[in-house]
Amino acid sequence: MKTLFISLMVIILCISHKSYANPKQLKLTVQEYFNTYAQRQDFKKFMSFYAKNATLKDIIYGNDLRKKDEIQSFLNWHNGKFERLGPEHILTVTNQVIENKKAITEGYFHQFKFNGKTFGPWLFVMSLEFNEDNKIIKQTDWINYTPRKDFLGGLNMNSEIKK
Repeated sequence: MKTLFISLMVIILCISHKSYANPKQLKLTVQEYFNTYAQRQDFKKFMSFYAKNATLKDIIYGNDLRKKDEIQSFLNWHNGKFERLGPEHILTVTNQVIENKKAITEGYFHQFKFNGKTFGPWLFVMSLEFNEDNKIIKQTDWINYTPRKDFLGGLNMNSEIKK
């Protein structure tokens, strides 16, 4: 009977641990995600942070992506000619709050060239939500794209507001 009780307690502790993943591990995952993003060299590693059922909303650009495959196509680092114009990393994180399986990150993208055209610098706020395996399940981007005329015309994300 004592062995059964101990076994049940171990199982409950394991389940509880999985449900309430280590906040330190989530912080490390978020740091690694943004380091990988900033280096912009290993797209396969970058995409490994996303769950298969992940969603991404780019509020300003008007994109609403519903699966990892759609996110991968949208963010594809191999599409087009990218050239850094600033430091070795493409983005800088200036503020971050990580709590309850969520990370809110502020920062900016450094100036760069894409297909011969200069973009940035761009301020951003990104909201990331994680599952129990510390994979991104929901991402919401607020990126101050410039020049503005090149980035307007997507879906009007304000239509989601319930009146």
